[in-house]
Amino acid sequence: MLVMLGAVASFFSLSSTVPQVHRAFRSRSAEGVSWGSLLLNLSAVVLWCVYSATVVDHVQLFNNTVSFGLLLVLAVALLRTGGRRWGPDAVAALLAVLVAGVVAVAVVEVFNAFVLAMVGTVISSVRMWPQTRLALCRAPLWGLDPWATALGWVGWLLWALYGARAGDDAVALCSLTGLVMQSVVLAFRLPPRRTLRSIAGGRLGPFAARVASPVSDRFALRADDFELVA
Repeated sequence: MLVMLGAVASFFSLSSTVPQVHRAFRSRSAEGVSWGSLLLNLSAVVLWCVYSATVVDHVQLFNNTVSFGLLLVLAVALLRTGGRRWGPDAVAALLAVLVAGVVAVAVVEVFNAFVLAMVGTVISSVRMWPQTRLALCRAPLWGLDPWATALGWVGWLLWALYGARAGDDAVALCSLTGLVMQSVVLAFRLPPRRTLRSIAGGRLGPFAARVASPVSDRFALRADDFELVA
């Protein structure tokens, strides 16, 4: 059951990056996508790769290795957009990966895997903050893919359950913190009333529209609702 839970959590957390990569390449727009969060994500994934290899956790190692590759592709996609500076931003991404790798290996050599897990927990706990801050500042989030946001939320939830079930407090704590921040981003990117009205209007097909219509009618839109841009 633990392996199955980890596999499902990996599926959702990894698949959440794919729509964002597709959107960035297709639209050439990354407005609202935090570069700071991406750099912190790259650093955190490198730390967790070393950690999972050290403690021989194949589920986490597979998830983090594939996640690292997808994040690199996303970084390239964002660099291709008009708002990014190739030189400085590419150097920043490279430094984030190199520094995280050196720190991870050094911590394991000097201390142990538990200390590395604590370092990874700290970085993982704050990696969503730049993206969350953009949402709280009500910055335009048009470049943030709705499916990526929703799938990412499910991924955080499942990894929190995986960490609790496996007795891995580091994974459980950082996943729970990420879940809270992702919930904030989700609420701003997909405001409930506006999203429900969009589904009732046929956004996800006739069946979903029939299910959502009775519920949507109970919640009238307010003037301060954010417009859903998908």
